[in-house]
Amino acid sequence: MPINPSPAVLRASQLLWHLARRPAESYSVSELARISDIPRATCDSILQALAESGLVVRREPELRYGLGGFCIALGDAARQANPILNAASEEAEELARRLNACVAVSAPVANETRVMAVSDWGPPLGLRPRPGQSMPLVPPFGAVFVAWDDADAAAWLAHAGENRPDEHPERWRKALEAIRRRGYSVSLTRDRASGPAPDFDTLLTMTDAGDARRRRDELVGLMQHTEYFATAIDDAATVRLTQISAPVFDATGRAAASLMLLGPQHEITGGELEALGRQVLEASRRATKAAGGGSGA
Repeated sequence: MPINPSPAVLRASQLLWHLARRPAESYSVSELARISDIPRATCDSILQALAESGLVVRREPELRYGLGGFCIALGDAARQANPILNAASEEAEELARRLNACVAVSAPVANETRVMAVSDWGPPLGLRPRPGQSMPLVPPFGAVFVAWDDADAAAWLAHAGENRPDEHPERWRKALEAIRRRGYSVSLTRDRASGPAPDFDTLLTMTDAGDARRRRDELVGLMQHTEYFATAIDDAATVRLTQISAPVFDATGRAAASLMLLGPQHEITGGELEALGRQVLEASRRATKAAGGGSGA
């Protein structure tokens, strides 16, 4: 008989992820219950248990909760236990500094991709993901993780028609082939003349709970038809870059993390895009080597 995950533990992790995304803020039980879509009494009980273990702290007299000091010890231990994320974070920081850009480290978690760290040296008005933010592992998200394994790619492609039954997975299959050939993924924002695009900035700042999560999933469905992966770009063509992602492989050759460079707020040429892609790819290869990883290509 399969054993189901503990609902209380899943809810506790949901609360911790939310607090981690806004570590400088604190929340009342009522606020956290509403944000997480957890009954207030259940939320109160979970927070008390987390407070006893030091994972959250209750701030008197307002009775508001924030991350506890024990999370620091857990984070340090997790970094030592996960050389992939450690090496990826170091390369992300160096790449962000060198390019004056925002670079995120993401990893696959169950059926989602989750932002693990962000190095932000970008312009003031650029798009910024937040640590803890997740996206469902469906087209167009997470392609950089599934492109290197046939079984993972097939499972990912199976989700291509979930939002529109007439959606054909062939374009996503070609996108995966381009990623394997190039070594990294490139997504571009479509021409505004072809219709209104979804608010990607809103998508980046959404929480993972309740109505916000449902709205996020709606926008994901729209982005399946307004964002596209570049398979071939002329050097002289001008494009609007959304992101470039390159994989960091573990010792088994699995894409366990990625470096994601957020695009600038202006158009660039195909040649400039290729130059950025090479830098992201080289950084991901250094991270793979530093962590003792293998090749997934």
